[in-house]
Amino acid sequence: MPKGGSRAGAGRKPKALAEKILEGNPGKRTIKVNKFKYENQKTSEKIYKTVLDFAEKSGCKDLIADFLLEDFAFLRNAYLDCENHIEMYGRIMNGKASPAVRMALDYHKEMMSVYNQIWNIISRNSETRYESRNDFLEMLTNRGF
Repeated sequence: MPKGGSRAGAGRKPKALAEKILEGNPGKRTIKVNKFKYENQKTSEKIYKTVLDFAEKSGCKDLIADFLLEDFAFLRNAYLDCENHIEMYGRIMNGKASPAVRMALDYHKEMMSVYNQIWNIISRNSETRYESRNDFLEMLTNRGF
């Protein structure tokens, strides 16, 4: 026999933010807009442009598939988002490791896999000799990526 009280999903559904803005906010309450530290699309674009510039300078831009550069930018950005989450909320939640920790490790592993493919193309085909394979990652880190 039910005991009453509030139930999950019961009641009127909240309006979408875009709908509130179009109607002119009839309730006159302040509209809550979530702000994120990293702007995903812009950060991904910056990383992509940085990787593309590096590939152009090495003379191997035509040899590297665009999807590899895009994948690297996306994965790097997702990794940074997870690290940001960990910074804000910590590595441990409810006595267990935060899910963001596992996600960060997975994104880092995939990112390094794509990075290794890009680096192999550049190191084998570039006329410029790079001291180590970490030069590129150090350059990204110095730029804040």
